Amino acid sequence: MRHFANRLADKLTAQRNMANPSERFRVGIIESWTSIAGNIFLTLLKVFFGLLTNSIALLADAVHSASDIFSSLVVLIGFMLSNRKPDREHPHGHGRTEYLAGLLIGLMLAGAGIAFIFSSYNRLVGEVYATPSVGAMIAIILAITIKEFLYYFSARLGTLINSEALAGDAWHHRTDSLSSALVLIALAGSYFGLPVLDAYFGFAIALFIIYTGAKIVRSSCSSLLGTAPPEDFYDGVVTCAKEIEGVIDTHDLNFHDYGSYKVVTLHIGVNGSLSLDQAHEIAHRVEDHISSRYHCNAVVHLDPR
Repeated sequence: MRHFANRLADKLTAQRNMANPSERFRVGIIESWTSIAGNIFLTLLKVFFGLLTNSIALLADAVHSASDIFSSLVVLIGFMLSNRKPDREHPHGHGRTEYLAGLLIGLMLAGAGIAFIFSSYNRLVGEVYATPSVGAMIAIILAITIKEFLYYFSARLGTLINSEALAGDAWHHRTDSLSSALVLIALAGSYFGLPVLDAYFGFAIALFIIYTGAKIVRSSCSSLLGTAPPEDFYDGVVTCAKEIEGVIDTHDLNFHDYGSYKVVTLHIGVNGSLSLDQAHEIAHRVEDHISSRYHCNAVVHLDPR
């Protein structure tokens, strides 16, 4: 499954420059719609068999799959907004809308998990258990297979375009795959004469949903507050600046993340005997060099040496 998913992802990106924003947008759209289609199919499959077998664990798992539809929509919206240019009211673009949507989805997901805890408790107290069904087990095995494919596919594309959004969507698929495995155990318990496992695993899956929602909330809040780039990013920008002739040193490097729109500011030292035009020419060359390599808006301040 992993080999097939990686080969498909590699084929979609073969001989294309993944550093190009338009190519990143293309890959993001492909991943988003693939995830949305897969999650819709799995949600309907789990709801059907959950109602058919009266399984709270399977219905809880269906909610988890449904939440992945919204998470994939967030990725889709984020990539679509990343193509919009900044305007007067939003000079730094609209990329952080994705973080706000992620925060809302995380809260809704956690709320759904809490609701299923109460449902599982009522089912346990009332001794209402799932109806054993080989068909439901087969459906869950199919769901796990599809989710593992989506996980490897999304993770590979996320790596190829260096996208945290796609990496996060991939882990949504993996968590859904794990929760489906718990449901499979619950249904197997019912089939082999241990129906109480359905309620207990309903608890387990509900807690897993709450945990996933909390992670989404934490990640979204962190992005809204502003997260630091990878450690090697700063060294890369400094090296990039020093590749321009006339740059003596750099300092006060800052990174501002606005979603799809990113800003890098730094100070460069230049020879103080240069004319104003010469110094500004060096600054413009540094800005263009950094912007083209890291696909951001670079702002350079000059310091005479």
